[in-house]
Amino acid sequence: MKVTTIAPANIAFIKYWSMKDPQLFIPNNNSISMTMSGCKTKTTVELTDNQDDLVEVKFFQSEYKKLDRKEIKQQNLFQQIARIRTLSGGNQKVKVKSENNFPSDAGIAASASSFAALTAALFLVYGLKDKFDDRKELSRQIRLCGSGSAVRSAMGGFVEFIAGHDHDSSYAKQIADEHHWDLVDVVAVVDSGKKKYGSSEGHKIASTSPYLATRLQEIKPRIKKVREAISEKNLENLGPLIEADSTSMHAVMMTSKPPLFYWEPGTMRLMKDIISWREEDGLQAYFTIDAGPNVHVICEKKDAKEVAKRLKVNPFVKSTIYNEPCAGVRVSQDHLF
Repeated sequence: MKVTTIAPANIAFIKYWSMKDPQLFIPNNNSISMTMSGCKTKTTVELTDNQDDLVEVKFFQSEYKKLDRKEIKQQNLFQQIARIRTLSGGNQKVKVKSENNFPSDAGIAASASSFAALTAALFLVYGLKDKFDDRKELSRQIRLCGSGSAVRSAMGGFVEFIAGHDHDSSYAKQIADEHHWDLVDVVAVVDSGKKKYGSSEGHKIASTSPYLATRLQEIKPRIKKVREAISEKNLENLGPLIEADSTSMHAVMMTSKPPLFYWEPGTMRLMKDIISWREEDGLQAYFTIDAGPNVHVICEKKDAKEVAKRLKVNPFVKSTIYNEPCAGVRVSQDHLF
């Protein structure tokens, strides 16, 4: 049996940076995101009679690479395969091929789409369709693959990851579907290279920042306001909230031990440019930045062409990726092998 799934990345409007339970990948706070139509992972999984699981991945603009289960970074992935196989009561190994259409390890949530696509495909290939169809349960299971952000790719549109306190209470909840609001994320790629410090390392040292406690307190009222702004489709309310949350998270990163500096010169230049677009030209665009140098420019669809035009002539921007809200992880009949 062979199954292929496609999962989108997502851009967090309210982010998390620190873990409550590292074993269950439960963060310290809820987060809210929008799925990204232009950044996706396709994964094909097939049951085989081989002695071992085989996983091959093709990162953006590269060739397929076989993953080694002995590498620490890959262990969660192989453990997820074994765990879902055990849940199904089956014993057949799997062949997995997966590829991204956007840069990995660059602050565009490649692990989110990858882990969501893999988990969904595994449930289907092992005959656990009920878990795939139950998106709340699917989101819980996706989390165990090793990425809290991946939880939010289980559903489409605007999604909140309820952090909770244990496995059952930690899951995704849809705020509004992909048809709710014509919001756009134009990603300005400043640097597509692999970042030096991954998110997992960053979560571990977040508690060394003197500003983490303040950030966690600030998030409680902010997340309520973000929910309301999405429901009301009010970008003038949403924009300042997402910029504040992004800057707050990076303040924690920069003041941890050791400090983590993800921004490049182009990142800072774009942040300033976007603010001036609003103040001088009235262009309603706002920035948010994940754990990387690339800038997500959030605007309404009617302003997306103007935003893209301005980014195109910016000397720091290597390329752009256009995204609208889209469906969560889904089945495809277009297999990779």
